This record gives sequence, C-alpha cells and structure tokens, in this order.
Amino acid sequence: MTKKNYILEQKCRICSSKNLNLILDLGEQPPANSFIDKNELNSSESKFPLRLFWCGDCYLVQLLDIVDKEFLFKNYFYMTSASKPIVDHFKKYAQDVYVEFLKEEKNPFVVEIGSNDGSLLSEFKKLGTQILGIEPATNLSNLANQSNITTKNTFFSSQVCKEIIKSRNAKVVVANNVIAHVEDLQDLMHGIQILLDKNGVFIFEVPYLVDLIKKLEFDTIYHEHLSYFSILPLLKLVEQFGLEIFDIRKQSVHGGTLRIFVSKKNNFPINDSVKIFIDNEYSLGLDKIEFYQKFSTNITKLKKNLIELLLRLKNENKSIFGYGASAKGNVLLNFCSIDNQILEYIVDTTTIKHGKFTPGTHISVISPEKILERGKDDIALLLAWNYQDEILEKEKLFRQRGGKFLIPIPQPELL
Repeated sequence: MTKKNYILEQKCRICSSKNLNLILDLGEQPPANSFIDKNELNSSESKFPLRLFWCGDCYLVQLLDIVDKEFLFKNYFYMTSASKPIVDHFKKYAQDVYVEFLKEEKNPFVVEIGSNDGSLLSEFKKLGTQILGIEPATNLSNLANQSNITTKNTFFSSQVCKEIIKSRNAKVVVANNVIAHVEDLQDLMHGIQILLDKNGVFIFEVPYLVDLIKKLEFDTIYHEHLSYFSILPLLKLVEQFGLEIFDIRKQSVHGGTLRIFVSKKNNFPINDSVKIFIDNEYSLGLDKIEFYQKFSTNITKLKKNLIELLLRLKNENKSIFGYGASAKGNVLLNFCSIDNQILEYIVDTTTIKHGKFTPGTHISVISPEKILERGKDDIALLLAWNYQDEILEKEKLFRQRGGKFLIPIPQPELL
C-alpha cells in the first residue's frame, strides 16, 4: 500500500467547514485489522497518521487522514458470528425491531448495510422477513451467501439503492457499527432517502462519543472509523435529506452504543429521548474545544501509567500475554509500543487469526486453549475489554489458579 492510496481531507464530512481542530494524535499506525503472516514479518508495513479532529461548526469528531477503503475492507478479519455477546445482542435486536416495525407488514423487506457474515440478517430471516445484505468484504459476503443470506458484494451507495428499488423499497434499513466507516456521509444519507419506503425506518448503532471520551476509550479510534458520533452533528446530517431522528436508545454493547431511529419527516412522534441527549451534550460542553483537550491530556497519562505497570511486572519476572486480538487492541499496542518483548502471544477465539501476527507489534495470535496451561504469576492483558464480564466469567479457572487480568482502560487495573 503506497502513500498515494492515502489522502488528507481538508473539510468536515458533514458540514464542509474548514474550521477543523486537532484534538488527539495517536502517531503513525498500521491499519488495525491488517494482521500479517509469518513470511511478512521482515517486510515493511504501511503506516498512516492516526489523528482526531473536531469541527468547530457542526461538532463532528473525525479522522481527516483517509486510508483507501478497498485496502481496509476487501478482505476482513472481523466476524460477528465469532462473538457470542454480539450474536446474543443481534437476536434480541431483530426481535425488537420486528415487533415494533415489521409485525403488521405483509412480507416486509429488510436491508443491512455492512452485513458482515449475515449474523443479524439470519435472525430477521427466521422471523419471516425478506432480506438483503450489502457487504464489501468478498470473504464475508461469500460466507453469507453460502448460508443462504442473500448478499451483494459491494460498498453501499445511492447508486446501489437505485438498483435495489427497481424491485422494491425497504421497510427497515439497519446498519451496526458501520456508519463510522463511511467516508461520504452525504451519499449514504441520499441512499437511505432513496431506499426507504414512505413509512420506512433507518436504524443504526454507533459507539457514542461521550462514552469514548468519559471512559478514555482511545483504542476505538482507528483508520476504519472515520467519524465519532454524538447527536448534535447527526441532527445536522439527517435534516439535509428531509429526514429526522425520532428516537435514541442506549445499548451496553461495545462499551457504550447508541441505537438511533431515523425516518422521513413527520412519520413518527419525536421521543423525549432526543431532547434529553441534545441538552446533555450541550451541558457537557461538546460544542467547546476544552472538552476534547482534557481528553487528550488524560490519554497521555493513561499511556504512561500502563507502560510503567507492564515494565514493573516484567521486572518482577511475571509472564504476560494478551487476551483478544482485536482491532482496538492493536491500536493500544502500537500507541503504547507494547510488542513481542512484553507480550508472549495473544489468545483469540477467531480461528482465521490463528498463526497470524499483530500489525506493527508482531505478536503471534494463537488459540485460547493455551490459557488452560496458565495460572500462578501469569497476567493476561485484556485487549478485548469491551467483553470484560463475559471473559472473566469464562476464564474463572485461570483466575482460581492464580492468574490475573490486567484491564488497561479507563485506568490500568490488575484483577
């Protein structure tokens, strides 16, 4: 990947303003999901600036250093079906949406943007809806189609929507943790405007910027996540297309997520939740740069504390390995310069990552069976901290044998 496949954007993704302020610099990093093979360990890796900017006009927090999407998404290592908490979340999600918006419809049609391996759509299909996935990763769309989850292998766009509506419009369009990946938010919303039927609903889940900042979740910032959403800029985005946010519901998944409901204007009553979120964001100061500058200072402190603790544990001859070869883990490892001299390896349940090495830090990824041999004086750095409760429960035996978990965020803590 050459630098010609990387661009520095000059204007805000929502309002086109040039009033953009640098609020956090995580250094040059390889793309967080670009795991490498053993034979690539001595080859040079492409690294790109990972910097966060705040728009002083619409308040969108965003990356302006854009890495080519073909490179990031055409062969993708994150699979929703590999995560039980996500599968459980999707089962309930599909049922809730079906009861609220689809139950009374005759043969309703659901489209998912960034449908991954089809885990969510399969739940809608079980409920009797017609489904279509839009998924750019060839490996994942092939998997979905093999499981009879009809999937188009392409990036979502207004042009793709024009093709879909030749058959029919969608009653519900869903998108989960993918809107942040979209570079052209204007075309995305234009596509939604085309695709939805008159009373249709666009439901999307995004990590909430307020949680990211309050809990110092800096490791959820990576090249694939171009935008970091709060409600204030989203209101400005949707209204450009005759759409409105009519409900917002907090979800606990992924360390703090919002489920946002959008429709064409005047179709649904506006829930009180919308005003509550808006008022809260103003009271926290999301419209002022000081809010973000404090965040940057806190991240610098966290990095220093984590490195000092890891080095102290190494000096005490503790054996340290990583738990969860996640994209967020790779951001944390690269930002804090934690490499294979500190972590022996990383265990992960995703089989397609086994035998690979982490980008930038070159730590081997292996099967979680290895943890069965570990215990006394061993420390697992929990890189998938968003599944902390499930993992601590699952690894009770490791802890009973004297093993400890090191939780890195929001403050390094040994459990």
